[in-house]
Amino acid sequence: MVLPHQHRPHHPPSAPTELTKNSVVKGNREKDHTAFTEPTLGEYLDSLTGGCLTGESPDGDDRTYLKEFDLLKRFPGLWGDLRHEQMFPRGSVTSCSTWIGPALARTGLHHDLLDNLAVQITGRKRFYLARPGTVERAGALSAKYDAWARLSRVGIAELAAAAPATSDDFFAVDLEPGDVLYVPARWWREVINLSAGILLSGFFGSTMRVTSLWARVRLRDTLHRAGLLSPGNCTCHADRRGAQHRSGGTP
Repeated sequence: MVLPHQHRPHHPPSAPTELTKNSVVKGNREKDHTAFTEPTLGEYLDSLTGGCLTGESPDGDDRTYLKEFDLLKRFPGLWGDLRHEQMFPRGSVTSCSTWIGPALARTGLHHDLLDNLAVQITGRKRFYLARPGTVERAGALSAKYDAWARLSRVGIAELAAAAPATSDDFFAVDLEPGDVLYVPARWWREVINLSAGILLSGFFGSTMRVTSLWARVRLRDTLHRAGLLSPGNCTCHADRRGAQHRSGGTP
């Protein structure tokens, strides 16, 4: 989480283009096992050039997805195109990162603790949304740990299928390049790429709200890393199945 920046230095990114460890995710880590790969940025982008599929994929799909990548830090010259002051409320604490992936890459059902602006830069993406409380009422909260989000142990399709036919808790929104979607905190969402694409995600909140959340997030993270909260069951470390998958072993 970072404070708004009024000015960024314009200099080329450092080389080589190594990616942060655990930033390229395999499959649906929010719902299924957690697994990572470790390509360079160039290798990963090259792997996307052949992906032209559209449509939907099963939950078990193992496409790789570059998540929470700090594109603006790597390429600071792009800050001039963001129009930060026009996007976010004045005085907000913000954190911006990008999701880059092929068609059919998916982020499982979850809700974030902060408001979010989803800015579609290239490609097409579909957001499946559910009102706050929908997962909780279904008894489908997951025990899997994620620092700034809460997860569901079922997907949006299963959740919607079990809801009454008259339910108005579910929505679907397709984003095209240049579209921006505001997703308030605690709204559940599952997201799938309809084509290869790049999305900039801007989380934001007032200083008071972010400071309060930050204290709780740090406490939970300390407990998690000490093995006292959801040990071995998180989105930040490869689990046993994920580690085997990454090394080529058999689950």
